[in-house]
Amino acid sequence: MTTDDRESFIRWQGITRDYFSFVSNLVLGLSTGLLAFLISGQVSIQSTTNCLLIIATASMIFLIISVGLAVWCAINRLRDFRATAQIARSRYKEEPIGFNARQETAVLGQLSWRLFWWQLVLFVIGATGIGMTIIIQMWS
Repeated sequence: MTTDDRESFIRWQGITRDYFSFVSNLVLGLSTGLLAFLISGQVSIQSTTNCLLIIATASMIFLIISVGLAVWCAINRLRDFRATAQIARSRYKEEPIGFNARQETAVLGQLSWRLFWWQLVLFVIGATGIGMTIIIQMWS
């Protein structure tokens, strides 16, 4: 790998890391906002149909899980950054880097992506449920 290739890889890896954090935080904020919107409108939902109440409750559960996954993802990423920093420190001190340390960062990185995708999917399901709830209320 040439120096230009390495610099390009490092630059794009940094951009990916930054956008990963941005999108995860965006989904966390939107999930929290929709959850607050749903909870504040819960009284009017209870006065309509049972079907609407079920959809709203399911949406609330999906959004709560999405928020929980976002927090778990943030904590997991911090653990990943810490493990990566320890590997970098060992490399700087020219100490041997164990297989377990590299394996740990690989596992933490994969878990971060899984948590991110589940967070996103559950947000979309919850937001769709809220959208359905609003449309049904408007038509009633």
